[in-house]
Amino acid sequence: MPAVNMAKSPRKRPSRQETIEKLLDGATLAFVERGFHGATLDDICARAGLTRGAFHSSFDNKEQLFLALYDRMLTRVRDHLVHIQASAEAYPDKSLATLFAELTQNFPIDREWYLLSSEFQLYAMRQPALAPQLAQHRALMRETVADALEQLLSHRGLSLTVDRDLLARLLVAIHDGSYAQSLLEPEALAPGSLMARFGEMILRAASA
Repeated sequence: MPAVNMAKSPRKRPSRQETIEKLLDGATLAFVERGFHGATLDDICARAGLTRGAFHSSFDNKEQLFLALYDRMLTRVRDHLVHIQASAEAYPDKSLATLFAELTQNFPIDREWYLLSSEFQLYAMRQPALAPQLAQHRALMRETVADALEQLLSHRGLSLTVDRDLLARLLVAIHDGSYAQSLLEPEALAPGSLMARFGEMILRAASA
């Protein structure tokens, strides 16, 4: 009878991208539980199931890690907007009001992300070296929003008559400000309700 090799196969090491995704997931859990300031590198690594060495091989500090989280959220927002654009193209009879209502449904920015990003934004405002980095990431978010708005309008034979970045800033401000009100007064204002009600009106006023 041939001998059976009982030696264990070597454990596969995670790829760099897999390590980064684990760290991002672990950071999300740690930040939600303890906040950006309260969460330590050990907290993040414990929730990711990785060592501090794995962290330092991927990120220099918590700030860089958060900016990577912001990039991942940007990708999720972009995917959501692409879905809305596809809906507008597939159903040309859909009104802008209906499309805006769909946009607010299942929007990837939830309570946990809003609280975390708000905390980090206040922190960045006090850090001269960090503020421009966060501003660049926020500019990418506005560009994504502006691209989506122009696509929605083009499907309806319309185009913007105002500066696209200023319009995106206005809509982001409405979203962020109304979300804060929703958290403080949940019975008075549902998340996304202001955007669903007035977003289409603003877009029509800014296009022709």
